[in-house]
Amino acid sequence: MRAIAVVLAAAAIFAAAPLRAQSDPRVERLIAASGAAIGVKSLAMVNVVAVHAAVTAVGLRGTVTQYADLRDGRYAATTNLSPLVSLDGYDGRIEWSGDGTNLVWNQGGDSDRSSELNQAYISSYGLWQPNARGATVTSLGTKNEKGHSYDGLSITPVGSKVPFELWFDGTTHLPARANLVSGFTTQTMTFSDYRRFHGVMVARAVRIDSSDGNNVDARVTSIVLNPPDARAALARPQTHPTDFSIAGGKTSTTVPVALMENHVYLDVMLNGKGPYHFIFDTGGSNVVDPAVAKEIGAFGSGSAQGSGVGSQTESLSFATVATLQVGDAVLKNQLFAVAPTRLGFGISAGRQVDGLIGWEVLARYVTTFDYAGSQVVLAMPGTTQTPANGHVVPFVLYGTQPQIACTIDSIPSECTIDTGARDTISFMTPFLNAHPEIVPATLTSIGISGFGFGGPAFGKLGRVKEVGIDDLTLTNLVADFSSQTSGALTAPFVAANIGGNLLRRFTVTFDYGAGTMTLVPNAALSEPDVYERSGLFLVERGESVIVVDVRPGTPAALAGIVKGDVITTIDGSPTSGMALAAVRAIFAKPAGTVVTLGITGKDGAQRTVRFTLQDYV
Repeated sequence: MRAIAVVLAAAAIFAAAPLRAQSDPRVERLIAASGAAIGVKSLAMVNVVAVHAAVTAVGLRGTVTQYADLRDGRYAATTNLSPLVSLDGYDGRIEWSGDGTNLVWNQGGDSDRSSELNQAYISSYGLWQPNARGATVTSLGTKNEKGHSYDGLSITPVGSKVPFELWFDGTTHLPARANLVSGFTTQTMTFSDYRRFHGVMVARAVRIDSSDGNNVDARVTSIVLNPPDARAALARPQTHPTDFSIAGGKTSTTVPVALMENHVYLDVMLNGKGPYHFIFDTGGSNVVDPAVAKEIGAFGSGSAQGSGVGSQTESLSFATVATLQVGDAVLKNQLFAVAPTRLGFGISAGRQVDGLIGWEVLARYVTTFDYAGSQVVLAMPGTTQTPANGHVVPFVLYGTQPQIACTIDSIPSECTIDTGARDTISFMTPFLNAHPEIVPATLTSIGISGFGFGGPAFGKLGRVKEVGIDDLTLTNLVADFSSQTSGALTAPFVAANIGGNLLRRFTVTFDYGAGTMTLVPNAALSEPDVYERSGLFLVERGESVIVVDVRPGTPAALAGIVKGDVITTIDGSPTSGMALAAVRAIFAKPAGTVVTLGITGKDGAQRTVRFTLQDYV
């Protein structure tokens, strides 16, 4: 809900302060004209502004309270859209976020930090501070829309790597619109219904139109100058969630998992019912299928759009689950998104997926993914020791996902860690554009490389020479060179997303409190990295195995298999009795293996297709 805080900053009052000297006279004139129109001199004695607003967002109604220090740029905001509660702020040193469970964490990724710094700058009205508080400010000139003129500035606060745009009405010189970028999402804020308050013009109504469809309407209800509780309100809260434990006073619990195509599946109990089959995903958060939510009496409210690796968004609501139990670990009153995992993840996984757990569990327990032992261990914080042969890798949080320092062909980079991704490594589109030298001479054609929230993700496949993590070096890895133009794989400042096919070579322990990931190599460390050898991307609907993509130039494509074909038999055995993972395993057999498929085309015609598996990556 970070965007809502930005709304209030722009909807509130701009600070009174001397104008800075500008090298571009257009910038100086616009700052002077807008400051005069707003009436910033009327607030010369104000240190802190508290703004309260009524907000409608994601199908929910609630409130936002925001404090902004006009002297040093600190800010803090609380959004309450029950059951959604979020906090975020900047204390002059650290950018932080929080939720309604007393869980607070620092933002470490460049996108999130830049977003917080931009908000802090707007909230504390930095443009009208001396020297614009060190920001880089350039003119965007004048543009005309529907017969009306607007004058624009591009503003990059100190420490931010992402500029934002602020556009002023060419007639009144009041702020009319702001354009901000946060990760792979953009927001356009429109300010209206200006009223005078203590001599200052205030936009009482703000509308956010977001590229992910999660639009916001906010209306300021009150403004308090120099509130008496400002000092406490602007301080970063301490994190102290008390909603988790391990039954019987134990310090750890070991949970068996099923590993299928590098995804980690485990059973959980929800509100005492189950077991339900979940994916454990460091790249995700709590999600439950609508049918399961109904069974356990957790009824969703609100309506939001969720985004992920694909180009699309998916509708979801929100519900509170009274108890989430994983082994003997118990979490109380946890917020879940309600979204169709059985339909979305289930058809691509080829097994029932009742939901996902991720950030909320990982942030509370020290969590070990023992891939070789097919188990996950959840331990209470402070009760574990680092293995002598462990490689301890610090991480920061990209949103709520671990982000580590890595090297790609010796290029210092940042990588996210994702147990919910089946492949080895997926490169972000902006990184590929900035570093074409890592792209190998030989690549496959574009095809579906993965599937998650937002649908399929497309990219080319090839081999990256070297990926470095700490003092570990992994070579000749199969990589997805993303061709996405929207979605999570278009994120800036991150080179790549590391998935389960790399992580399975280790026992991996995440300690979110300490901000560390510990890697202990297992017997799979030196295994050559291979890929399936047909070129098919398959899903399962009912008992039908359906071809949803055939990568051009691969054995299956050359044999004439096309999108929409249904595979009915493999080497004479019907696929109706086979798990999708078993079908995919056949296409991962050694190169040179001949497979014979019975196919039913989209027109209902049946045919037999024979081809030889080959290494095409």
